[in-house]
Amino acid sequence: MRKVNKGGGWPAVFYTWRKAREVGGLLKLWKAMRSKNACKTCALGMGGQSGGMVNEAGHFPEVCKKSLQAMASDMQGGIRADFFETYSVPQLQAFSPRELESCGRLTSPVVLEAGSQYYRPITWGEALTRITQKLTSIAPRETFWYLSGRSSNEAAFLLQLFARLFGTNNVNNCSYYCHQASGVGLTTAIGASTATVSLADVEGADLIFVIGGNPASNHPRLMRTLLGARRNGAQIVVINPVIETGMVNFAVPQRRAQPAVRLQDCHALRAAPHRRRPGLAHRHRQAGRRAECLRRAVFSRRIAKVGPSCKHTCAPLSWEEIVAKSGVERQQIDELARLYAASKRAVFSWTMGITHHLHGVANVQAIANLALLARHGRTPNAGLLPIRGHSNVQGIGSVGVTPRLKDAILERLESQFGCVFPPKSDSIPWAASTPRPMAN
Repeated sequence: MRKVNKGGGWPAVFYTWRKAREVGGLLKLWKAMRSKNACKTCALGMGGQSGGMVNEAGHFPEVCKKSLQAMASDMQGGIRADFFETYSVPQLQAFSPRELESCGRLTSPVVLEAGSQYYRPITWGEALTRITQKLTSIAPRETFWYLSGRSSNEAAFLLQLFARLFGTNNVNNCSYYCHQASGVGLTTAIGASTATVSLADVEGADLIFVIGGNPASNHPRLMRTLLGARRNGAQIVVINPVIETGMVNFAVPQRRAQPAVRLQDCHALRAAPHRRRPGLAHRHRQAGRRAECLRRAVFSRRIAKVGPSCKHTCAPLSWEEIVAKSGVERQQIDELARLYAASKRAVFSWTMGITHHLHGVANVQAIANLALLARHGRTPNAGLLPIRGHSNVQGIGSVGVTPRLKDAILERLESQFGCVFPPKSDSIPWAASTPRPMAN
């Protein structure tokens, strides 16, 4: 197989044609993609009630391979009637994600009964009866209610309300496993749990860090913004143990007269972000003491004013320890420090390469502190951007799919329904200690 040298471009167009053939032709896929709908993967770029393939800024055509994959998956036929009789749970576990997705759509509920190695399709009536009988036989605290970001806000609101009326706060959504570390880390650092920048801010930045992620594959809507920022002269630094092709060169088929955009000014750093990384802040502090330029001297005074705790943390660390624990050579840290010290509008973005760690909260706190040291936390075209894979994880969290409701929301719900909800609690320690459920 020939190695690709860029992301996007005409290979992405050819991929679209292949997916169209899989679902019955280009016209059928075109009609589905142009329907009034949100993108099934990121909730952007599909135009909503304006019609598909129009992004939130009104650009057309705006579509990515992820959106095509999701649509084609939803358009495929149902799973064969004998599928679950043929494949046991161990066999299904051996399938790749791609193989599982290509098996077809689920068209009915399935149940895995205690002691069985095979799922069994059941009717919706039987499924609802089983759920009702189970809920009436156990205590509310023994239940756990989980929602995906693919849910609509209305369905999510009703399910979390049902859970609380039933008597439990054991409610959560998929973002807990993705960016809860970002929410907690940002709240402790800046007092807010979400991004401090918009996409428009990112296009006006002069330096963008993309840490622990591959937007070219997993967050394609962001690529238009990164391409725009790069064409505006921004320097983009990707920190990732793997050099992702789409984050080095990326082509847009509509721009035939322009070559693929080289996104990175620094090669992807081979660093595993497994714990706090004070090296860059440490280098900034040392760089500020040098008399190389006025900016570094000013930067040093900013650190002395807004980051005494960071100075206290970094001061005793040796460069040997920093290099060993970060996996990044000192020369590369020096290079990034010079870029950051010269930047006036820096954006720090990160994904689950930062948050899916035992020290995920500490990783986010370190990034936020580094931004605040140079006052890049809340200024125009600069700030913090946790990159979420599906936009509606924000929506379902806002409508209450979280173990801890805000006081104002809790009071309004109790007033509206004339009841007292369960006291606040964190559902995750309970869920982590619960054995894998099996249907009776």
